[in-house]
Amino acid sequence: MRINLLNKKYKKGFSLVETIVYIAIFSIFITGTVSFMSGVSASRLNNQMVLEINDQGSKVMKTITQSLRNASQVNSPTIGNTALNLSLTTSLATTSPTVFSEIAGVLYMTEGSGSAIALTNNKVVVSGLLFSNLSRPSTTNIIKISFTLTSINASTSPSGQYSFTFNGSGGLRR
Repeated sequence: MRINLLNKKYKKGFSLVETIVYIAIFSIFITGTVSFMSGVSASRLNNQMVLEINDQGSKVMKTITQSLRNASQVNSPTIGNTALNLSLTTSLATTSPTVFSEIAGVLYMTEGSGSAIALTNNKVVVSGLLFSNLSRPSTTNIIKISFTLTSINASTSPSGQYSFTFNGSGGLRR
């Protein structure tokens, strides 16, 4: 019995053209998958950056307004003026004065003679901190609070920097 090697029904395997076509299709699939995953990763990093700034800004604003509400007097800024720090007199000698200030891009709170406590972490930079006393001479002190938080790890984020300016106000409780 003779086996005819030229007969197609006895051929096994892929031809060179078929192999090249399969490799090209597989390469296109892999390239698309890598591009998609890269986009998802960049989006995740951007979302984390936005959440970090919003979370820290909200916590700082809440801390300042609560301290302001619980204070008995505003030392600085004086009525009708603005200042780079907020100084409050509290009813407790251990926490009076309570001072909020920005030093080298970090927002600090100092209570009484204690050491300064950082209210922001090393992932953001604080800038443009400003307190404005909007009160009139015979009214309760109303303080406008304004500051900007900017992401610090902009070089690792494909979308660049993210900044957000927080504005709020608070007054003494009476």
